Amino acid sequence: MACLFLRRDVFVSQVWRSVGWRLIALSISLYGLLYLYEKLTWTDASRERVLKQQFVEHATHRLRAVIPVCSSACSQQVYKELSSTFSRLTQRVDLSEAELEGNIRQLSFRIQRLENIQRRSKAFRNRATELETQLEAFSVQYLQGN
Repeated sequence: MACLFLRRDVFVSQVWRSVGWRLIALSISLYGLLYLYEKLTWTDASRERVLKQQFVEHATHRLRAVIPVCSSACSQQVYKELSSTFSRLTQRVDLSEAELEGNIRQLSFRIQRLENIQRRSKAFRNRATELETQLEAFSVQYLQGN
């Protein structure tokens, strides 16, 4: 242990001789001036500026941590809204489809009735034409001959 202290003393004395007291004094005075400069510039405004920067960094970190949670919650909410909207639209389409099928059945029934009426009217027209020709023949044969 004594040997270690002896070596340190030798080292310090060698540094003192090789560097010189002026250089050591200059280094200490530069360090002191730097400390004094830092002390004088560390005003309330600079403290506030540093605090604001630290707050911004902290808030940025916290907000970046919250983004995945918020985006996942938002995604789930959008998915639920889209699902409910899709189910409502599906129900409306089904109701409209049933209504249209009912209208189609009614119109098909009307069309069949009109086709039956049209067939009957053709049969009546043909029968009327036939009766008219028979009447003309009767008129020519029996009424004109007198």
